Amino acid sequence: MKQFMTSLKVILFGFIIISLTLLTGIIFQQNKSQKLLLESSNENKHALAFRYSDAGTIYSREMTKLAYSENQQRKYSENPEVARSFVQIIGDYTHNIGNTIEAAYQDRLIGSGRPWHRQLVLDFTGKGMSGDDIALTISSELNLAAQNSLAGSAGSVVILNYETGEILCAVSTPNTYPENVVAWQNIPTSALFNRSFNSEYSPGSTFKVVTGTAWSKSNTYDPNYAMTCTGREPLLGPGSVFENRTGGSHGYINMQGAYEISCNHFFGDVGLKASFDNMEETAEEFGFNKEIRLGKLYAKTGEYQAVEDEYLLTWQAIGQPIDTNELSTSTLHLAMLGGAIANDGVMMQPYLINHFIDPSGNDYDYTEKEVFSEISSQADVSSIKNDLISTVNQGMASNASIYGYSVGGKTGTAESVNDTGELQVNSLYTGFIDDPQFPYAIGIVVENGHFDTPSIASNLLSLAMQIN
Repeated sequence: MKQFMTSLKVILFGFIIISLTLLTGIIFQQNKSQKLLLESSNENKHALAFRYSDAGTIYSREMTKLAYSENQQRKYSENPEVARSFVQIIGDYTHNIGNTIEAAYQDRLIGSGRPWHRQLVLDFTGKGMSGDDIALTISSELNLAAQNSLAGSAGSVVILNYETGEILCAVSTPNTYPENVVAWQNIPTSALFNRSFNSEYSPGSTFKVVTGTAWSKSNTYDPNYAMTCTGREPLLGPGSVFENRTGGSHGYINMQGAYEISCNHFFGDVGLKASFDNMEETAEEFGFNKEIRLGKLYAKTGEYQAVEDEYLLTWQAIGQPIDTNELSTSTLHLAMLGGAIANDGVMMQPYLINHFIDPSGNDYDYTEKEVFSEISSQADVSSIKNDLISTVNQGMASNASIYGYSVGGKTGTAESVNDTGELQVNSLYTGFIDDPQFPYAIGIVVENGHFDTPSIASNLLSLAMQIN
């Protein structure tokens, strides 16, 4: 009997070994097949459509379906306008648009590349061939409202939580419907370009946030300093900055007043006082010249390059790059700029994926907040914040106000030459709500004209508070 039990244990052990070997082989072969399909699908759209027939769902912040597989077909939001507002972020299963969730997270969505232990559990439950779901931080309601606020103009809007980095809204227009992208028809010019994340705009007067901060770090800083604006008379002489707006000079003015009326003379002057090196250092503390990733997606902050020429620096200080100087920002970066001021000089790493969900309904890989950049403790960030709040309370950004809340912001108008060589004027805005319950910052760019960006900011931030 003892010998029989020993033999039985040996047989059982061998059976287990064989079963595990076979199971390992099956999992290996399955993963290999998935990887081969993944590679071949880059050239075979029919194969890709077949594999996406059981792909995971992409959800909005409200857990509304933005992309999902049903009846062996890949579908997008039931509301076509919501689908349009997300098209440059979600993308399409044919991958006609790159740098999108559908393309960059294809492995998660079709269920390949999982850790072996997670795949093993899913295989045992019969769910191993299904893809994982992705839950975004972006609100479909807020995205739709932002799209409507642009009213057919080319432009973009980004709203984020400046304490966590969550992107709550990201819209770029013109855009199109996912069905048009899949069919590759009826696509307006530049409709596939994500202006929210990858634009390169001259920041205009929104850059005065950086200039004022740079001066507040310097040895020449005096919070009570005031100077005389002489209007169209160049600050240093011909070739340097001047007030190129109607209304004459601003007269004797301090920094708070300069923010409220966006005085070029004042910021050209304090840009010189801040010094070349300090201006560049502060720009980089605000995220300029830094790489940024949104998970597997890439995005842009801004570029700052300036030669040591005082005349050119006076223009750089007001956000207008001249001659060989370079200065640009994205709409995402504009939101990050305002958020950094509101967050006491701490710029958070933005993100748009909250977490993933496996086919068994288990949540995993929650994105954790992290710092992207920090403003030097030498900077008087609190004064800059107060000046931006004053700019909304009684200055040029007054239309951004929200009754009962402390709101700060800075408008900008930037001139640039477009791809056809024509002069283009863009309207920009960076701003925030100074409230711990609603720590929201916004960046807006509307192309080709003078637009009331503060009103857009007020409406969208008010909605963001309502749907919080």
